[in-house]
Parts: sequence; C-alpha cells; structure tokens
Amino acid sequence: MRGRSIVAVALLAAGALAASSAAFPVRDSDLYWQLALARDTLAHGLVRADTYSWTARGAAVSTDQWLGQLVLYGGYLAGGWLGVLAVRVVAVAACVFAIVAAALVRRPQRPLVAVAIALPAILLSRFEWTERPELFGAALFAAVVLLLQLPGERPLFAIAALLVVWANVHGSFALGAGVVALVAAWGLATDRALRRGYVVALAGAVASCVLTPAGIGTLGAPGFHLLQPPREIQEWAIPDPTTLAGAVWALILGLVVATAALTPRARARDVVLVVPLALLSLVAIRHTPLFAIAATPVLAERLPVALRVAFAGAVGAAVAPPRRAAIPRGADVALGLAGLVLLVAGVALAPRAVDEEGFPVGALARLPQGPGLFAQYDWGGWLIWNAPTTPVFVDGRLTPYLGAVMDDYRTVLEARPGWRGVVSRRGIRWILVRRRDPVAVRATDLGWPVLARGPSFVLIQVSDAYQGTRP
Repeated sequence: MRGRSIVAVALLAAGALAASSAAFPVRDSDLYWQLALARDTLAHGLVRADTYSWTARGAAVSTDQWLGQLVLYGGYLAGGWLGVLAVRVVAVAACVFAIVAAALVRRPQRPLVAVAIALPAILLSRFEWTERPELFGAALFAAVVLLLQLPGERPLFAIAALLVVWANVHGSFALGAGVVALVAAWGLATDRALRRGYVVALAGAVASCVLTPAGIGTLGAPGFHLLQPPREIQEWAIPDPTTLAGAVWALILGLVVATAALTPRARARDVVLVVPLALLSLVAIRHTPLFAIAATPVLAERLPVALRVAFAGAVGAAVAPPRRAAIPRGADVALGLAGLVLLVAGVALAPRAVDEEGFPVGALARLPQGPGLFAQYDWGGWLIWNAPTTPVFVDGRLTPYLGAVMDDYRTVLEARPGWRGVVSRRGIRWILVRRRDPVAVRATDLGWPVLARGPSFVLIQVSDAYQGTRP
C-alpha cells in the first residue's frame, strides 16, 4: 500500500467515526470552567489566581491547559456550542486518523486487518471524546506514536515541535515527553544514522518541560496526579476488567503479552515505547487509552504473525503469509474524499444546543449573589459559567480544594457526623444538591426552607441558627 493509500484509508475511518461522535451534544461538566478561564485569559491575561470559588479564593491556578482552553473557546466564539462540538469532532478525527495510520504503516499489505486491529484502541479512546483539552492530548500522543513509525529524521524533528505545543495544551504532555526521551536515549545509543534526529527529539522533550507559562512548574500537576492519583475521581481509579473500558484494556494487554510470547524478538523501539505505558496503565484508567494507542502499531505488525504461528502449531502445518493487497490509484482519492465528506456532514447535522440535562437549570433564577453556596462538585464548572456572581464551594478543577475543603465537602454532602458544624464553620448559607443526597434529606427533615426544587436538584437555605460568619 502506497503512502497516499494509507492516508486515504485513515481519512475514511477518521471521518466515519468522528461523524458518528458528532451525534452526541456538548455536555461535559468541566467544559464550562475551561471556557471561563479562556474567556478571562483573553480579557485579562493568563489566570494565575482563583476568583471563581469562595473556599480557595486567591489560590494558585494551573496554567497547563491554557492553549487547549483557548482552542475550545475559539470554537465557542466562532459558532457557539456547535463550534465547540466541531472542535471536538475534528480532534476525534485527528486521533482516529493517527491511530489507524500508525497501524497501516506497520501492516500496509492488509488494510482491513490493520483497521480491525486499531478498533480496540479507538474504542478505548472513545471514553476521552469529550470537550476537554485532555482529548487534544490523546490526539497529540497518537500523532507522536504515528511519527515514531515513520522512517528518517524529519518525523523526529516534528515530534520535538509537537511536544512543545502539547505542553501548553494539556498536562499529559509529561507522559509523552518521558516516552520520547526514553526512545531518543535508546536511539542515541544504537542508531548512528538517526543520531541528529534523536538529539532534536530529546531536546524537544526537555524543552517541553520549560517552554510554558509556568516554566519547570508545569510538571507540578502531572507529577502530583502520577504520584498521588485522586482515586475518588473515576478516571483516576485502577482499571477494572469487569467494566467495558477495563475489558478492552485487558484484551489489548493480553494480546500484547501473547504476541510477545509467540513471535520473534520485538523491535527495541517498540519495547521502549510500549512497556512503560503498559506498566503505567496499571495505575489509573486515565492512562489505558494511551497504552492502547502505543500498542496498536505493534499489534498490527505482529498479531497476525502470532495467530499464524498459533494456528500452525494447532494443525501441525505451516501457514503461508497473506499476499500483498493494493488499492487502485483512483480509489484512494475517493476514499479520502469520502472521509472528509462524512466529517463535514457529521458536524452539519450535529445538535446545536448544549445538553444541560442533569444540571440545576431551574435553580438559576433563585441563586443568591455572593459567597456561601454549597453545590455539587459536578455542577461547579456549570455554575462558574452560568452564575458568575455566585462563587462555588468546589468544582472540577479539584486541585485547589484537595485537603480541608474536599474533606468538608464530603462531610456535608454525605451528612456525616459533624456536618452541621462544618456548615456553621464554613459559613455555608445555601445548599444546592441532588434531591436524594443525604444532606438534602437531612436538611429538609430539619425544616430548613426549600427555595427551589426540580427533577434533579433542590436548593435549600441554611437555617439561621447554623449560619456562621459570612466569608
């Protein structure tokens, strides 16, 4: 298969899958505070101190996603919520394209087989197809993996540039920089022909750690999440093979191990790339798509060989490798155009409104201004965007609230012993939670006034006897 055919098949797969993702409206709860930060960055410069909460006001704000936030906000300025969705769809297409292309580069003679082997990684990446800079990070990682499959120095030069951009898009760059540094160190020791390329790639990995608004401090957020993963957040939990995502991850991991056992020695560069990510995927769900993306080109090349070896052993006969397939020269152009048409059509037919189901829309008219509101963690970003004069107790940024604030949040939300003392000490004046949350049940049992109620929420005013000093 020629290079142009690889691009065409990857474009078709990317267009089809990205178009299918466009059927889902914008609804990520963290998107709202991402947009708020981007809006304020454009208006006043990078936001470095918190102004959105009343519990961590003035705390340092991470700037590791500033460029990704601006991209999302640019989509919003250009086309409202449809513009944000279009940004998401293009990022999904880029991610899928890179995954499929990497598989095709390693298995060009059988494009259908390569695409089929890429599907588990695509399925696992599906859990990141949301309106977050994290999606951009996944797409950039897939691009780095694709470039590592290509020959010559130029792909290594491109990787260096991508890492610097990635460092300003999302904190996941640290993982990419670490992997590239390992690959470059191996290359410098074993491959003299590409030594200059590996030097540039290694320089890009180092530069990405400092060429950001935070300088070397940009490693703080990814380092914290790696060493102290917040297990209470689902994406940072340990992978569970009984779930769909966990089962796909376990399948890919099992195939990698089985392929390594059944086929001759793997390429050293593959080992350097895949093994660290396999180990890291054991730590948190969030890392499993990256491992799957890195493993895809290796499986595309070696899994069919492993299956032939296993089948030959079972039947006691040699199995000939398949003949090389080729796509006619005119057909590859048609395939690529079809992918682009599907991508555009998906965006054109996508929902134009944001999905606010599950958010307390009916409470907005009754929300008081000023500090004192205690609200659901998942609603914090939505409130930052929709009720800017009412600071939040916590929101999806998480890091500023770790420790005392999150401990008090859980105590109140779950109505643990001493929760009313926390309400008084913190100066909580209103409570906006789901109707079945323990604190909602206890507060209404105590006769605290209900200011608003809806299918998914209840807004309660704290009794005067428990209102502490206003912060």
